[in-house]
Amino acid sequence: MTDTNVNPQTPGASYPAPAPPPPPVAYGPAAPLSPSAPLPKNPGAAGALGIIPGMGHLYLGLYQRAAILFGIWVLFISLAGHSHGPFPGIAIPFWMVFSIIDASRQAKAINATGRPEANVLGSDEPVRVSGSLTAGVLLILIGGFLLLDRFVTIDLSFLNDWWPVLLVAFGAWQVFRHFQGKRPDSGEGSVP
Repeated sequence: MTDTNVNPQTPGASYPAPAPPPPPVAYGPAAPLSPSAPLPKNPGAAGALGIIPGMGHLYLGLYQRAAILFGIWVLFISLAGHSHGPFPGIAIPFWMVFSIIDASRQAKAINATGRPEANVLGSDEPVRVSGSLTAGVLLILIGGFLLLDRFVTIDLSFLNDWWPVLLVAFGAWQVFRHFQGKRPDSGEGSVP
């Protein structure tokens, strides 16, 4: 039996050398994508952005805290325009300094532990988003603040006399959170 697929070689003919095998693949099978480690946050940049309360926290991805800081700052500015006393006006620079210090401390805490420090404003997880969402939220907050007075008439003059109620409400909220954290779990150690 002869194999018909084999080419007979003639003694005087020269054929080109066979092609070398392809090189081995330099990478293995695709591994599942693991989330990349977040880039470290710059405490100086967070503090510099914190000059406008809430903007340093937006940089850090702490959106809830940024909204609270920015909202209270807007409230102080609004009250200062309608107030005849020194309270709201003198509170504005202190609130700005608090925002700067808190933003830089939160950046250091996020870099060290991956989580922000829990403080009076509570603790929230940093949100990992692309820069376009952060820039969009930043522009919306700044633009909304600048346009608020042009489109909406907000009369907060009643707060000139009643602003201590805000302190009482904030204190009551802190006491409630304290006792809520100390409440024993229902179901453990209870007798039926």
